[in-house]
Amino acid sequence: MKMRLSPLSPTRRPLSRRRPMSPGARGRAALGLLALWSAALHPATGWAASGLAPLGTGAVQNGLAGAGTADAADAFSSVRNPAAGARLETHLVMGLDLGRPDGRIRANDAGMGLGIFAFSSQSQQSVSGLLPGPQFAYNRRLTPRSALGLSLNFAGFAAEASGGSATFGGSTPMISARCQGLLGGGAPAPGSTDALGLCGNSRSTLKLQLAQGFLAANYAHNFDHGLSLGLAPVLAVQALRADGFGALANFSNDPAATSDRGTGLYWGLGARLGLLWQVANTFTVGAGYQTPIRMRGSDRYVGLMPGGTLDAPSSLHAGIALGPFARQRLLIDVEHIRHEDSRALSNRVDAQRLTEQCLLPRLVQLSLRRAPAAGPSPDCLGGAHGAGLGWRNLTVYKIGYEYTHGPVQLRLGYAHSERPMGVDQVLASMVAPATSRRHLALGLSWAASPRWGVDLMLQRALPEAIDGRNPLSQVQVQLLPPGIDASSDGTDQRLRTELDVWQLGLGLRLALGREHAR
Repeated sequence: MKMRLSPLSPTRRPLSRRRPMSPGARGRAALGLLALWSAALHPATGWAASGLAPLGTGAVQNGLAGAGTADAADAFSSVRNPAAGARLETHLVMGLDLGRPDGRIRANDAGMGLGIFAFSSQSQQSVSGLLPGPQFAYNRRLTPRSALGLSLNFAGFAAEASGGSATFGGSTPMISARCQGLLGGGAPAPGSTDALGLCGNSRSTLKLQLAQGFLAANYAHNFDHGLSLGLAPVLAVQALRADGFGALANFSNDPAATSDRGTGLYWGLGARLGLLWQVANTFTVGAGYQTPIRMRGSDRYVGLMPGGTLDAPSSLHAGIALGPFARQRLLIDVEHIRHEDSRALSNRVDAQRLTEQCLLPRLVQLSLRRAPAAGPSPDCLGGAHGAGLGWRNLTVYKIGYEYTHGPVQLRLGYAHSERPMGVDQVLASMVAPATSRRHLALGLSWAASPRWGVDLMLQRALPEAIDGRNPLSQVQVQLLPPGIDASSDGTDQRLRTELDVWQLGLGLRLALGREHAR
């Protein structure tokens, strides 16, 4: 079977030595670049149907709602499937994504009674979403059968909520404190006392920002019978900032490393594997896998996140590309993301266990000044079983349609998944709403010449909301056996988070030389 090379244009036309840096030096350089980029760009917002990760990379894939594992459209295809580089000619692709979010959080009145934590009755605008940022990918053919590539792409989110207040201790005399800020990170609210020091007495505006950059160098090789394989080592760098969590220090294993400590920098190593098999001229199969990436580095927020870092989860995806009709193609993908690889993403907020093993002992310690200090607990913040975002593993289904007319390509796409979190995890959703399940996408490419072209995409995460209860707002004392019942029931505070996101992507493709052809 003849192997066909993918070109640069929409009609699939092609697009002094230095001492090598050590892995440690590369990591430090990449961390510095990410820190500079993170400080220079203000995060816009949106959440993908796939949780933290965007649906695809580049305007072409995102115009198909992320479908394209079996496609070698441009150098960005190697991010999802490193084998794609063997089907591509030498070219450079640059892109930029911009997002416009519309998020809102709501909480009704928590009522009177015995409680541990409740949000103030409020309805306020919140900002949460994907970080926009530059991205690029480069592919260079080495021989008629092999190619090398380099790519840099970003993922992440940002959540921000100002105003509001939080109440600790319900209406219990001598314990109750109402503190400024969504999570009570500020000073006591006007007219409220704080006898036990439950307020954070620091920044009241809640802000959680995560920027992840993935730098990959991929090698791809064409074998006989239409089979291509690819491998890409990945260097991941991460910048994390958390403000407004100061009141949670009382319930952390490391109170000094919980909130308001600036930007922490992290790095990790992983790999991507890819397969592309051209079964027939109109039928291609593709598959790709990214390993989990364990992050290491800063200890600024070891008291906030389980395990002290936010690891990147593994993902497995497969797809097919069909071209039964002239100038038309259909792409279908399935992606599975294992959020359980990251404790910070997957650890659930188990209200009963959290109350028994952490919240209640710490409140008793604060109430009884002579009580012995409560030691570290795996169920407190920063512990192995401490609260995370409560995201579950996800399977995302994507379908895209592409039509070519001369130098122009038009694309449509749709993606669907379950929500990353269930209604029982609405507490975490108030901090970082991940409500999107359905995405619609439009895409357009224009080949201005055989040397260069432009890509556009517009994507919308359809409006979604999560309604649930705050089980910590009303708890009951049990006599037999003695203890506290923090299970959710109809008396608990009602919470609602919702999100609607628009995203625009731009891309520029440049062919960079003559190619080997088979």
